[in-house]
Amino acid sequence: MKNRTNLNNPPVVVALFQLKFNSTGIKLNDFLKYDTILKNNFPIRKDNIQVGIDLGGTSISLGVSKITGTSNVKIGSYLYCTVDQKVKLEISEGTITYIDERPYQGWDKFKESTLKSISSLTDILSNTEVVRTSIRFINRFSFKNFDNPQEYFKTLISSSEGNQLPYPLRQYGFRLLMDIPDTDIYSNVNQNVENDRANSFIYTFDIDVLDRQHLIFDKETIAGNMETLRGVKNEIFFGNITQKTLDLCN
Repeated sequence: MKNRTNLNNPPVVVALFQLKFNSTGIKLNDFLKYDTILKNNFPIRKDNIQVGIDLGGTSISLGVSKITGTSNVKIGSYLYCTVDQKVKLEISEGTITYIDERPYQGWDKFKESTLKSISSLTDILSNTEVVRTSIRFINRFSFKNFDNPQEYFKTLISSSEGNQLPYPLRQYGFRLLMDIPDTDIYSNVNQNVENDRANSFIYTFDIDVLDRQHLIFDKETIAGNMETLRGVKNEIFFGNITQKTLDLCN
């Protein structure tokens, strides 16, 4: 099959990889052991606070009244960022998420950067059970004219006979949930278009591919799994855009 994955002007605005793991025996603050190592690539750390409030059986009446309760304040996640905050590594209980919002430079560089970031945590994750992996690619296109969406995309919603709308389009969107046969993989796909009132239409094509297969963590296993997820993502992406849209990316 012809390799169609190397686009000169890729429409990717956000590329994300997420790993969920069995956190039994691993506490969130255990990851602080790697704080110095992580800060070599992500010098900024933000501690996200979670606050839970329990009012017990207290009822609140109209007007000013005194109430009693208990609060539970804890760190919900550590968010490590580059100086420009374009690349992030978020660590929460049972979940690690790598987010890259830089101009997309291709799959190989995204994969390399992802694995390098996660590899910093190999000691704590080694032999840990991974319960889900996922990649998410948010693509964004800009069209001056969007009178006929069929010129650009193959998956559409027809609103009326002849595919004609009674009034000019301002915004619409739809969501698809797909199971990939003979695998534990499924995909959430969101497509939205919005008229930005500047004589252009912004089309967002958001592909999230998730694998519920349980794995034992190691770098090679995760690397192979990423390739599998990418294959599904590419099938969805290239299977939905027309040649006219593809030409806009080259």
